[in-house]
Amino acid sequence: MFMNLLFDLMATQPFGTVKRHGGGKYAEVIFRRMVERSIDFCCFYDSARWILPELISICKDNNIKLYDLSQVPLTQVIKDNNIDVLYTALPEVLGKVSGCHIIGTIHGLRDFETPFDNIFYNYSSTFKEFLKFTIKKIFPGLYHLRMAKVYHSLFFNNKNFTIVTVSEHSRYAINTYFPELRDKSIPVFYSPNTSIDNVLIEDRSLAKENYFLLVSGKIWRKNNLRAIIAFDRLISYGLVSGFRMKVTGASRHDFKYKIKNPDSFDFLGYVDEQELAGLYKNANVFVYPSLNEGFGYPPLEAMRYGVPVIASPFTSIAEICAGGALYFNPYSVEEIMNRMQMIIEPNCYKNYSSMAKARYDYIRNRQNLDLDRLIDYIIAEK
Repeated sequence: MFMNLLFDLMATQPFGTVKRHGGGKYAEVIFRRMVERSIDFCCFYDSARWILPELISICKDNNIKLYDLSQVPLTQVIKDNNIDVLYTALPEVLGKVSGCHIIGTIHGLRDFETPFDNIFYNYSSTFKEFLKFTIKKIFPGLYHLRMAKVYHSLFFNNKNFTIVTVSEHSRYAINTYFPELRDKSIPVFYSPNTSIDNVLIEDRSLAKENYFLLVSGKIWRKNNLRAIIAFDRLISYGLVSGFRMKVTGASRHDFKYKIKNPDSFDFLGYVDEQELAGLYKNANVFVYPSLNEGFGYPPLEAMRYGVPVIASPFTSIAEICAGGALYFNPYSVEEIMNRMQMIIEPNCYKNYSSMAKARYDYIRNRQNLDLDRLIDYIIAEK
């Protein structure tokens, strides 16, 4: 029997202060593939917030009904359209939704795995952010209990909610923090590939400068400040020369640390996807010191071009990158310095460049298969 499917296009819109985020790109790829497969569904979004104009055009060109939550409540959309299944890539945002079955992707459990780290205090923050973080640090047990209640209320005690996730790490994290779910089958579908195809940028041989690349600079869990300090020390000690460090998603004012060699850094702020792809391709080394990832897109974006990656092995990163990256302790500035020197040695650089490209090809094949498997799973739930 045919049933009606509703897709959460609001997940592609800005989340907090971040305009374009991993969860949004994830949702966008699923949406585009469902359109390619001529699946019958409708969508909702919020016209009061930015959305990629192309997504609106796709809906119009393919006669996909698009409901504006600034004009009509979600519960009304579900009721008026006899919705049976709602799919969302960011279930935490929707809160409690009733009236239909919900399939939601939980990307990871960062609030449990990495609720705080003292490096936060070296990032610029509002008083509200500072206070919230400090309360978590002082009362970790109470914070954990509060978050556990939230997850139970939204997902685990909700008979109308089905969980899927994006990596084996995330699946086992759910079992670890919620052992009562150990007998519940949680499907794993690797996050779909979000790389921009046919990027029109210059060849590596034509690039004018050598640089290490960091992305999402001002998000403290990405831990970029420790890498910035490491590179700054390498320049001061004369251990690395002829290289710069480029940092996206941040200005130097986002950090309380005073950089000793400011002329060796480029803080680029927000960059669009085309420019970011160019930065990945032309980087000598991609540095990813993240403390927590449910999947972890950025290393793969660099590996696509055979750019050597040095990275934290935490959470899902080692699962996704495997032997394609050289790892370091993300809490150790000295070890990050060590790996920055090691990776630019010619033999090491050549080996990890080759392994990076091979790993990217392997993961991309898995991503392409899992994208259709996820969509088939959503349809089967209908």
